Amino acid sequence: MKSSQDGFTLVEVVIALVLMAVILTTLGGLSFTIARRAVIADNTAATQAASLDMVNRMTALPYAQLTAGTTCDQVGSENNWYRRCATVAPTGTGMRVDVVTTPQQRGIPPVTVTLIRNAPPAQNPLCTLGC
Repeated sequence: MKSSQDGFTLVEVVIALVLMAVILTTLGGLSFTIARRAVIADNTAATQAASLDMVNRMTALPYAQLTAGTTCDQVGSENNWYRRCATVAPTGTGMRVDVVTTPQQRGIPPVTVTLIRNAPPAQNPLCTLGC
């Protein structure tokens, strides 16, 4: 019996479907990993932005208003809450400010930023004529 029909055999179709299933499963896993890392990167950037906001406030605050102690607040949107705590402690020549921003989501580590504010000089260094 001679077969001269054009087309694919059932074995060829099954092999093609198995190969396609393996490729699509691999691509699906890769897409999931990329999406998860994008969410982590976005949360990390938001955590750093919340820390930078507190650091900028502590930098803009006049030195005389820096008092030793800890203050905490909670910032963020509905799904991304952050607890920020700023601890001010005197050091040898100024004040040390530690800002710890802790995301309320699981799996994201807290961010700690340290800022040293030196005491201002007793006399204005720009005044050369005895102001």
